[in-house]
Amino acid sequence: MPELKKIFNSQLNRRIVAFFHNYPTTVDTAGGISAWLNQNIDEVRAALKYLAEQNILIAHQGPPTTAYGYTQDLELIEQIARLIAKE
Repeated sequence: MPELKKIFNSQLNRRIVAFFHNYPTTVDTAGGISAWLNQNIDEVRAALKYLAEQNILIAHQGPPTTAYGYTQDLELIEQIARLIAKE
């Protein structure tokens, strides 16, 4: 299980996780997420990769790009919901 408090120390990570938590069926690329969040694409790409490594996001790799979706782990989703509610 990822250390969510550590992950949530980053404002960008929090914004990305909150985005996917609010729109759990979304599957989008770094370019799409950076546009939604009005953030630098390289920073978003690095954060998405990190969040996928932490199993918060699922990376769907295919040529020519990678798309990301929200975890399906219900226990993890509940933990994330509690952290988001505290903000």
